Amino acid sequence: MIDAIAATGDTGCVNCWSGIPFHFGEAARLGGHRATPWRVDIARFASARRWWNLGRLTRGRGARGYQYSPSFLERAEAAIPAPHWAGRVLTFNQHFPRVRSVAERGGRLVHYIDATFASLATTGGMVDNLPARTREEASALERANFTGSEWVVAMARWTADSAVRDCGVPRTRVATILPGANLTLPPGYDFPAEPGRAGWNRPLVLGFVGKDWKRKGLPFLLGVRTELERLGVNAVVRSAGHCPPELARTRGLEYAGFIDKGREPARFGEFLASCDLGCLFSEREPLGISTLEFLHAGVPVTGFMVEGIADTVPPDAGFRFEPGTSAEIVAATLRDAFRDEDRVGRIRAAARAWSPLVTWDRCVAEWRELLTAGRVHRPVQPWLGLPPKTGGLDS
Repeated sequence: MIDAIAATGDTGCVNCWSGIPFHFGEAARLGGHRATPWRVDIARFASARRWWNLGRLTRGRGARGYQYSPSFLERAEAAIPAPHWAGRVLTFNQHFPRVRSVAERGGRLVHYIDATFASLATTGGMVDNLPARTREEASALERANFTGSEWVVAMARWTADSAVRDCGVPRTRVATILPGANLTLPPGYDFPAEPGRAGWNRPLVLGFVGKDWKRKGLPFLLGVRTELERLGVNAVVRSAGHCPPELARTRGLEYAGFIDKGREPARFGEFLASCDLGCLFSEREPLGISTLEFLHAGVPVTGFMVEGIADTVPPDAGFRFEPGTSAEIVAATLRDAFRDEDRVGRIRAAARAWSPLVTWDRCVAEWRELLTAGRVHRPVQPWLGLPPKTGGLDS
């Protein structure tokens, strides 16, 4: 039912697009789909990218945006063997492959996206560095691809709304399916159970994962830690990903460095499990896969309810804050919660109950139902809290 997996990169490699296509493909193949990975060697485009940028500059059109250009798309599509175009191609990219290229080769295209390009191209968006003309061309290509797509499936509700509002996709061809956590738990995994009371006779560990440390709110989280300390709560921030040297020396920050999830999955799982709370206070966030990773490890989560994060923080297994909430209010809320042992126990139990629901196996099962029945009868929706029965789908 899903015959191929596409993205701008090698979808058979765990390092392609945060590992999302790789993990989805693995689960899809285990679920009986062919799900052949498309392999595009991006490194081979370096010279062509430089010449394209130079040509744009000499014509006064501005550099950047090669991946949206016909030049890139034609070369990338030519790298895919003819047999891999047959059947249904699921792509994680709005622009590659082009829907007309799939149709010309006898295939069908479905999209699985974390954000529309149109939503990222708004003022203050995440593609502000692109020339205006490039943004216009990329938005037009996105609309054309979505028009010919069998389904446009969003990872979060805000993206589904944007597909309808900004890209003109009929609501009847738009669905929302929560992705899975990029984390495989070992057999017999024991959920974290650190001794002592977090914040009182041992530190309350605020976990953070992210390469884009500024946008994802690491400085804000350090401010929350400072406020907790002022309120008499023993707290530390434990961070993995990228962090500038000057910030890494901040008092109360335990910086674990970058953890390669592909090469060190056990270390990454141990890092998640060592935290009391997974935190994501982003200014903008298409989804927030780290919150799902913390939940899969049985760790409660918190963050600003902006864009996709609002769909990944369950009210029964974490703390939901409106964007702009001060560090003082966040710290006071966490202090009040973690001084109540019964409440902490309930939140942790809910996080553990979410663990089997935030997987790629569950995601692929929802995709199968969508493609066969035209809808998902009981989708997993964290923003509503735990479903009546946990541990799997009752579809």
